[in-house]
Amino acid sequence: MVRKKSVTNIRALLKDLIAISRQYGADPMHVIAGGGNTSIKKGNALWIKASGKSMATIGPDGFLELDKERVLSTLTRKDWSKNREEREDQIAKVLLDSRRNPPDPDTRPSVESTLHALMPQTFVLHTHGELANGLTCSKMGEDGLKKIALPAKVKPVWMRYVDPGLPLAQELERVLKQHVEEHGEYPNTVFMAKHGILVAAETAEGADALMKACDRALKTFIQKKRGVPKKPKVAVDSEYERAMLPAIRSLLPEPTWIFRRILEPALDRHFSKGLSQVPSLLPDETVYCGAFPVWIPAPKSMEPRDVREAVEKSLSKYLDRYGKPPVVFFAEGLGAYAAGPTQKDVTNTADMFASAMRMYENTLAFGGPNPLTKREWTFIDNWSVEKYRRKQAAGSSAAGRASGKVILVTGAAQGVGKEIAEGLAAEGARLVLADLNPATLNPTVESLTETYGPGVAVGGVCNVTSEEDLDRMVALAISTFGGLDAAISNAGILKAFKVTDFPADTWRAIVDVNLAGYFLTAKCAAKAMRYQHSGNIIQINSKSGKMGSKYNSAYAASKFGGIGLTQSLALDLIEDGVRVNAICPGNFLDLPLWSAPGGLFDQYRPKFGNVSREEVRKIYEGKVPMGRGCQVSDVVKTILYILEQGYETGQAYNVTGGQEMR
Repeated sequence: MVRKKSVTNIRALLKDLIAISRQYGADPMHVIAGGGNTSIKKGNALWIKASGKSMATIGPDGFLELDKERVLSTLTRKDWSKNREEREDQIAKVLLDSRRNPPDPDTRPSVESTLHALMPQTFVLHTHGELANGLTCSKMGEDGLKKIALPAKVKPVWMRYVDPGLPLAQELERVLKQHVEEHGEYPNTVFMAKHGILVAAETAEGADALMKACDRALKTFIQKKRGVPKKPKVAVDSEYERAMLPAIRSLLPEPTWIFRRILEPALDRHFSKGLSQVPSLLPDETVYCGAFPVWIPAPKSMEPRDVREAVEKSLSKYLDRYGKPPVVFFAEGLGAYAAGPTQKDVTNTADMFASAMRMYENTLAFGGPNPLTKREWTFIDNWSVEKYRRKQAAGSSAAGRASGKVILVTGAAQGVGKEIAEGLAAEGARLVLADLNPATLNPTVESLTETYGPGVAVGGVCNVTSEEDLDRMVALAISTFGGLDAAISNAGILKAFKVTDFPADTWRAIVDVNLAGYFLTAKCAAKAMRYQHSGNIIQINSKSGKMGSKYNSAYAASKFGGIGLTQSLALDLIEDGVRVNAICPGNFLDLPLWSAPGGLFDQYRPKFGNVSREEVRKIYEGKVPMGRGCQVSDVVKTILYILEQGYETGQAYNVTGGQEMR
């Protein structure tokens, strides 16, 4: 009966632990990018959040049961290696060996396990709260704590900054011992310099009450000192952004990174070159944002050469100094951006930097920021434990022949365009889908997102005969992903009439969409691509661009014109590093364009003496040496080839099964 009661109590404690973990994990004022930690203890057992697990979504499997005494043995052991890396490996092994029945052999205990084991209370809640870090990351520090009107139930202690890991646990042990000697009891609240706040109580409700009490007292003090900040006036110059971001992205060692503007009023209020020279405030900021942003001054002019020169100089200096690319970018006159290889990386960096800026602003009530020293941030930058945690919190890049490529596809909501988008998404591309019909566009974006993950595709309603619409689509690509690697002009219309029956307005509309739409797509894409000095423009042409087609005068004219336009654009844009090619597919006999009621099988019946739809199909299949119609997958393979090769431009590739060989 006693054992059963004990198990029941543990389950109740774990239930409360999960609830309070999720509560604070979902609060960006306390936890960003998987930071923070929670634990419970009972007897010699300690349950603590595993390294890299998110508090916001944690369940029972996210906690590891540890042997508390084995964890605490790290404080009494004296034979650690003097080599830092070897010592870290030794400590990690002790913590790994302290696990009881881990759900996965690779799941590591939190590096802060010893901190939690030292606190005698049952529940421990540790966060990197923005209000608390306004104090802990400030110049006043411990003196500032004495000025806060904390309620009597809060028993605080200040802990000076030391390196994370074993030194931090040793410092907490010293501080706790001193507090007990001076006050006859353990503290229940620890303010950790340049780190965060830790509260401890016998119940989850008690820990929650302590954290809320500290937040209220800190907020009252900060607001009294600082007042209510004014809302900054921010206007993003879209044209400037369309030049700077592609230039920055293309000059990085990995030119497929995603960029995202960091939206934070506190950042906008203090944005300056001087701010870019302030080191990170705390270890988490160093891990996810680097020790410093890079400052990129305004270029001499908006000519691509001047923009790229300004960017290249700044990035080169940063790489020489720090040995790795920045992940936070300050562009003068534009604003701050986060970057990284995956959506999750960018989200973590943007959210962390925004949080750090709110902390920065809170420090102003306590004499201003007291950032990490060079020795401190260098240690964090090279600490294997934090590298592991960042790896755990990061996303994984989609593999494939188009991995990381940002590709605009027009006419992408159905038919050929939709299948092209699906094929490229399967190869790791990031897509911007343009289409005139929102009723089919939105479900296509949702379907791609559901299949390939959040952020893989965005869409916009677009008429390809409108330069304004296409400029907006290019701007969407750059503001969402940071650049544009390829633009595929696929939107087109086809209607079949004998010339004597062809309505002139319909004829003009076909040429306008198929030819002028291609020209405008290329023009708008090239305006951004020249700042990258790279990119591919691809027209989905047709075999009708190489051979006339009965009853298809408008379509053939637009496609013949498309091949001439491809060759001319290729010559225009080679100096900008942009390649232009066309793909000439055969007939897509299985797509609705042909097979739907009223489609081309019906429209072409008069060409062949009003034979049946089935006979029309056989006639067209008989024209193909390969014996079948073209499939969109054939076109996707050709697109991938064009993206991979670097020498060919101005070409019109036949994908006709041998029907067209010129």
